[in-house]
Amino acid sequence: MFKRIWPAKKITFDKALLNDLFRYALSLAHDEQQAYDLLQSCCEKVLQKPVAMEQLKPYMFKVIRNQFIDQYRRTKLELVVDSELAQHTEIEEQNSLLELENIMIDKQHVALILQELSHQDRELLYLWAIEGRTVQELAESTDTPRGTLLSRLHRLKNRLRQDYGHLIEQVS
Repeated sequence: MFKRIWPAKKITFDKALLNDLFRYALSLAHDEQQAYDLLQSCCEKVLQKPVAMEQLKPYMFKVIRNQFIDQYRRTKLELVVDSELAQHTEIEEQNSLLELENIMIDKQHVALILQELSHQDRELLYLWAIEGRTVQELAESTDTPRGTLLSRLHRLKNRLRQDYGHLIEQVS
């Protein structure tokens, strides 16, 4: 009467794959707990719908990306930002940066810089700079034209240089 369907192959997630996926989720979400949640729901999805082993990693990256975008859209609709508070906070952050004598780029500065980037720019920067993927690989995995990614990457580099170039000059 009831038919059990078991996958033909047992799927196992190795530590390196899970670490790569977690780092990717963390680069998108910028929150450790949300990154764990994204990773867990991705693993659940793969266990429910098995994928060929050679396509597993790209598929899981895409699942995490799509889940993050869905969550981001939901929270964007729910989130109401007080513009006055945001401006006040931005002014305070700028003043505190100007008052420091010896500014060094470390984890905290990188975290602040990454927080100010959109999730798309954070994702692009992470995959390109940290994971070492080529623009062509990114274009294929995100279904975005290569030229679009090249121009986004160029604009992102210029914006980071313009906004945070003074930090690099003070360190060197």
